[in-house]
This record gives sequence, C-alpha cells and structure tokens, in this order.
Amino acid sequence: MKASLKIVLKKTQLSDGTYPINLRITIDRKSKFYKTPYSVAPKLWNEKLGEFTLKFPNFLQSNRILNTLKQEASKILDLMMEQEKNFTLEMFDSLFRPEKVEELKFIDFFQKRIDLFKESGQISSSYSYYNTVCALKRFKPTIVQYEFAQIDYAFLVAFESDLRSRGCTNGGISLYMRNIRAVYNSAIKSKIASQDNYPFRDYVISKLKSTKIKKALTKEELQMLLDYDFSENLERAKVLYTYLFSFFCRGMNFTDIAELKWDDINSNRFSYIRNKTGVAINVKIPDNKDLDTILNYFRIYRPFDTDYIFSIPDQDISLYTKEELRARKSSVRDYYNKQLELIAKDCGIKTRVTFYTARHTFATLSLKKGVNLYMLKQAFGHQSIKTTEAYVEDFSKDELDEVFERLF
Repeated sequence: MKASLKIVLKKTQLSDGTYPINLRITIDRKSKFYKTPYSVAPKLWNEKLGEFTLKFPNFLQSNRILNTLKQEASKILDLMMEQEKNFTLEMFDSLFRPEKVEELKFIDFFQKRIDLFKESGQISSSYSYYNTVCALKRFKPTIVQYEFAQIDYAFLVAFESDLRSRGCTNGGISLYMRNIRAVYNSAIKSKIASQDNYPFRDYVISKLKSTKIKKALTKEELQMLLDYDFSENLERAKVLYTYLFSFFCRGMNFTDIAELKWDDINSNRFSYIRNKTGVAINVKIPDNKDLDTILNYFRIYRPFDTDYIFSIPDQDISLYTKEELRARKSSVRDYYNKQLELIAKDCGIKTRVTFYTARHTFATLSLKKGVNLYMLKQAFGHQSIKTTEAYVEDFSKDELDEVFERLF
C-alpha cells in the first residue's frame, strides 16, 4: 500500500481572508486532512516546500511547529508500515493526535522564542527574554502552568507592582512588558493564543515613560577623571584608560572596544562593525596627549597573549562560543564599572559613572559644542534618530538663554 503526507494550504477561504493550513495524509489514494494552528494568505505560503515564506511573521518558529507535526505523523506511518501489511486511514487516525501542538502554555512558548534567539545568534535578546521569564517565575512560581488567557490585565498590574517592590524602575518594567507583549503577539499570529484575551488593549506600556536621569558628566567632572592620580592603585589605570578611550573615540561601546585589535588601527584611524546594529563605523583618533598616554599604556600592559588592544578577551574571540564571549565581556565590564564607581567617589563625582556614561557624556558635550544631532546619529551607528535623542540630556535654562541671546 502507498502512503504519503504533506502540509498543504486548503482552498476554503476563511472569514479573515486567509486559508487554513492542514496536514494531508493519503493512504491508498484516500486522503484525510488534519487542522494545524495556522491559516495564511497564499502569497506567504510556499506550496512546493509546504512551509511559510520568509515574509511570514515568526516564520522560523511556525515552520518548526509544522515540521514537528509532520515528523510525528511520519513516525506513525513508518510504524504502521513495519507492523501492518494492510493499514488504513482509520488506523492512522486512532494513533495520531495533532492537538498536542496547540497545548503550548505561556512559558513554553516564551522559552521557544528564547531558543530561537540563541539559534540565530541574538544573544542579547535571548538574555533579555530569559531575564523576563526569571522575573515572572519569581512573581508567580506556578506560572509554568499558566495558559495565555491567564496573562490578563490584572496579572500585568500585579506583576508591575511586584517589580516595583523589588526596586525596578519604569524603564526596566517597560522592557519586561514589551517582551511579554511581543511573545503574546507572536502566539496570536501562530493561532496559539486568542485575540479576545489580549491584555495590552487595556494595559498601556507607554505610560511607563522613564524620568530622565542624569547620565552624562559635566566638563568639570570629566576633567576630574583626567586628573585622577591612581599611583596608589595601579589596577585602576587600565579601567580609567579604557573608559577615557571610549569617551574620546565617540563614546565607543564596551562590547566593541573589547574586540578592537592593534591591526585595526591604520595611522590615526580605525574601523569596526557595531555588534549591536551591524553598522560600519570609521573613527579618527583625536590627536591629544591623553590618548597617546592611553595607547602607550596598553602597548605595555599585556596580561594575555592576544592581539586585542584592551586585553578584555583572554583568548582569541573565535575560541569562544557567542554565549561565552558575552559572559566574558559582561564579567569584565561589571568589574570595571565597580572600579569606576570607586574612582568617582575618590574624585567627589556624584553622578554614577559607568561605561554607559562615557557614551552619554560624549553625546551631551558634543551637542553643547554645536554638533548636529544627525552627525551624532551617524557617529554612534544608530538606526533611528530617536535612539540618539535618548543619549542627550536637556539643556539648562542658562544654556538656553545664552544660545538664544546670541541670535539677536
């Protein structure tokens, strides 16, 4: 007897204009169709391959679910062929239960999204979603059993309250909620969650606008760091010099600094690809004595046998997995930030100093010197001007008065 199976797009149009996707089993020229959680417009379906096209939202995850369904059916067919000479659609039907695909609970679906980020190399996103799951489990240990319908408005309000009790700010709460919303939207598109239960019609994330906290140093505070005497604690030299290099080289991000090699510098310029955005950036190293001192220091300071200027990786980055490299950078950055806090305390600087501050300081001081905001956007490798605006602090009343008085 002959048997075949295929994922197909049925020809019966649904009320929303899409067409249902079914698993078709054919045995001895008789066919039976099994529902899947999906329906789609024909232009987003590859009939030959029996899968979603690249333009379908979350096509990787959706195709994986369909493939799992197909593999389950294939195993049953193989088993029937091995054990029975004469097998029928009725026999297959008694063994096949496609409803299992629709039983994904909220945290299960969340975890699948984390796994997808890892597979695609989006390590930062995978950690962000992982942290959200951890926060949810702290709030409700039983959440692993929750259906999507249980993640309602009341749940989100209670979760927000729990986060605040743990010291979480509006910015952090907003990030957690955006991750939950993205997962919920994906589940709706995958027909695993219902639009009827969507909680974000009532729970508005935009209300969580964070109050602008001073992150940039003043020109006077920056000078305090330049004048800092670390003769009694030489360990802080590498930390402060790395921070100042970040500032002088257009607020270069720590994760990009970690991968900068001596061979990347050609005369007084270097180029790199931003890890976060993939944008190529070319930087002219400013000609000043402070940068000369910094680079000369790192020519001598070589704790590891690598080609990296700042000796943040302790081996060639090709020898790390993506998760290991992220963990290495994160560990060193955390240590450096703690040292920067101690340096700032010694200097009497009240602003919390971290590597993030170097970027904000460069942006704010540049803008106050008359640098165009769009030039800053290009220098930072941002894809949106709104991202650049977030780095820049508001001008003081006196600064605004001085600028506008010059107009007349």
